[in-house]
Formats: sequence, C-alpha cells, structure tokens
Amino acid sequence: MKSLADWSPVPGEPARAAIRTATVPGPASLALQARHQAFQDARTVHFYQDSKASIGNYIVDVDGNVILDVYSHIAVEPLGYNHPALLAAWKDGRFDWAAGYRPALGIAPPPEWVDLLEKQILPIAPKGLDHIITVTSGAEAVENALKIAFLTAARRRRGGPASAEDALAVMNNDQPGINELVIASFDGAFHGRSLGALSATRSKAIHKLDFPAFRWPMLPFPASRFPLDEHAEENALAEARALEATEALFSDLEGRVAGLIVEPIQGEGGDRHASPAFFRALRQICRAHGVVFIVDEVQTGCGATGAFWAHSHWGLTDPPDIVTFSKKMQVGGLFVQGHLMPPEPWRIFNTFLGDPLRAAQLGVILEVIGRDDLLSVVRQSGSLLTNGLNLLAELHPGLLSQPRGQGTYAAFDLPDSPTRERLVQALRDRGLEAGGSGPHSIRFRPALVFAPRHAAEALDILDAALRSL
Repeated sequence: MKSLADWSPVPGEPARAAIRTATVPGPASLALQARHQAFQDARTVHFYQDSKASIGNYIVDVDGNVILDVYSHIAVEPLGYNHPALLAAWKDGRFDWAAGYRPALGIAPPPEWVDLLEKQILPIAPKGLDHIITVTSGAEAVENALKIAFLTAARRRRGGPASAEDALAVMNNDQPGINELVIASFDGAFHGRSLGALSATRSKAIHKLDFPAFRWPMLPFPASRFPLDEHAEENALAEARALEATEALFSDLEGRVAGLIVEPIQGEGGDRHASPAFFRALRQICRAHGVVFIVDEVQTGCGATGAFWAHSHWGLTDPPDIVTFSKKMQVGGLFVQGHLMPPEPWRIFNTFLGDPLRAAQLGVILEVIGRDDLLSVVRQSGSLLTNGLNLLAELHPGLLSQPRGQGTYAAFDLPDSPTRERLVQALRDRGLEAGGSGPHSIRFRPALVFAPRHAAEALDILDAALRSL
C-alpha cells in the first residue's frame, strides 16, 4: 500500500478550508439565489460555486469561501474539481471527437465510441457481466435494468415470440400475465425518481407522494447496527428475518417476481449496511426462483468503498445478473450478463444512449484511478475517517452515534432530524460541505482523491461543530 504522507493528489489545492462570510451561503450566493428563484426553483441550492476557482477536494463559492467538500455534488466527482489530467485532455484535443455534435449512438456512432467502450469501459466491468448498455443517468440505468428483468420473465412465461394478440393487447396497456409481474425492493431503498424507479424507491415519502405507482412488494432491509461486534446476534437475526421474508415472497408469488433490486449500501435511505453473507444468500434465493438479481451501484460504484464495485466485497461465486452505474462514472448505464440481452433490437433504446463526452472523460478518470492507485487512497483515508468517527462518538455520546463506513463511503447518526440539520449548517459555516442521508444521518461522499490529510481536517471541523451544538 502506497505511503500518502507527502502525496499531493491535485496540485494547487488550498492548504485547508477558509470561510470569509458570517455564514454560508453568503451575500453573493443569496443574491444569485434570489435572481435564480424568479425563473427556476432554487430552494434546494446550498450556495453558488465558482467553478474555475474550485480545485481538488475544495469547492470555492462565489463569496470566496473555500470549503472542504465531502458531499461532491451528491457523490458524483471522482477526481474533485479541475483535475489537471482532465483539463489537459481538453486542451490536447482528446475530446474533440465528442465536442462538435451529440450523436444518436444507436444510429450512427463514431468509431471512437466503439474504442472507448471496448478498450476502457468494458475492462472495468464486474466479473461475469460481458455486455454494456449506456444511458445518461442513474434513474435511466435502473429503468432499463427493470425492463430487462421483465423481458426475461415474459420470455420465460411465453415460451416463444409474442403473438399478434399480444401486440394488440399491449396498445391498450392490457397484457394478461405480463401486467402481473413485479419487482421486489427493500424498505429504505432509493433507485431513482422516474416513475418505474420510484415504484422500487422506499426512502422518503416526498419522492413518491402524488405519483401513481406500481403495486410492487417491499422487503425488510436488515440495516446492521454498529459496532458490528457488539450487535452480532441482533444483526444476524435481522438478516435471517429478511431472507425468510424474501423466500416467502418469491414462493407466494412464484413466477411473478421478475427481479429484485438492491443497493450494496443504502445511500439515500440512511447509509444502511448488511453483511456479505446476507447478499450471498440473497443471490442464491434469486437464482433458485429464477428472479433477476439487480445490484444498483449508481452511488457505490467507481471506487468509493475501496473496491471499484462495492458488491465485490461480498465474495460472490455467482455474479449479479445486472449492475447499474452512474454518478462518479459520469455516464449512466448497466452491465448485463449476455444471455439476458433482448433477442430483438429496439427493446432497450433511446435517442442518445449515453453521453459520449462524459464517457470520454471517464476514460481519463479511469487512467488516473489506475496511475495514482486511488483505490488504495480510498482505503487508507477511509480507515482514518471511520476510526476518527468512532473516536468522536466516544467524545460526543449524546450527539454522534452509529459511525460506519466502507472506504470513504461513511456516515453517522444524530439524535433526530432537526439536530442533523443544525449540524450540517454548523459544518458548512466552518468549511465542510456534507450531506444528509435518511431521517437523521450525515454522509460522507468525497472524491477518490480525498487523502488522509483531508480526512483529518474533516474530523477536526466535525469535532468543532459538534462542540458548538
């Protein structure tokens, strides 16, 4: 494992956070927000970023506040801001082929697209998954994973091609047998905001309220208690109950459950974990019942847990059927076992089928991950971060509890939601941009260039903010 004592991940990074205004957002951000709100909903904006001044792990706002960013625009920045490798690629013309127009990649892709997929993106595919479908976002990736699960179940039910009667029935949204198929997901899950994905999403009511939903079943997620060694029996019982519920559901709805979708760590639902043994057993149950096993790595993929794919920590001997990705990967998509690909063209299709410019950026990002051994960086920084959170839990027992993490994908709980919101603001006002997760958790989603010195600084700011509460 490389030594990071003197390593500088991004040249020119600030030495540390520095706040100039009395609170964040400052007056310049507030003025922009007032302008913005006049024509677009800007109520969710934390502050406005100076895109050119932000470097590495530090986001700079329009008021000149320098903030250590462990939120990363909701977990999407693999190399932080203005990484020299990406800037050099722009200047060197490496992206010129993707800059002059945006192609319909299913109709007339350039040869560079084939090279990019074949030589740079397919080599990082999860073991056992040899086909790729690219889209634009994580929700699109999930939607198409669910569609493949339904196509698989429909082929099995039908035993052959669709009939003329089937084709007529579908135009009236009336498909006997097919409309009975369901997708199983877990309480606390978040799989996206599009209508199909929302029916599998179970994290917050505001995501789903007033939108019609499919009547799909929800399974209990075991949600490990931490520290794991102190809660081993409780956690084992919760996992056994969840597996029993899964087996019972699949047996009760035999042939109707087309797929099961699960996150390796529930992100939006509160950073909830389960053991590798749980996921291995879940995969076995899916295999036994012919249910497509979908692992949603939109938030966990691309190295955040110290492995490129979080599900590789599980020790599976039977790989997932589908793995979705987006966020840090810059482009959305899914890796699929080849036998599940639709036999007919046009079944999984849209105009763009991805974003070639962002995929080209991913090619550079993958090179930097390998060159700088960033997965090792994540593991070392993550160890320091979780150890520090455990220490802060001892120092602030009435406030911080349940510290947990894998790599730098880390979180902790507060007593309630109002306390969590006060702490998020106290952190921001001291120069740390973090985010909420679930009802009362705070999550860390830093870039892969988040080094031990950044972890130490984040812990210092967190300690000071907790003391202020």
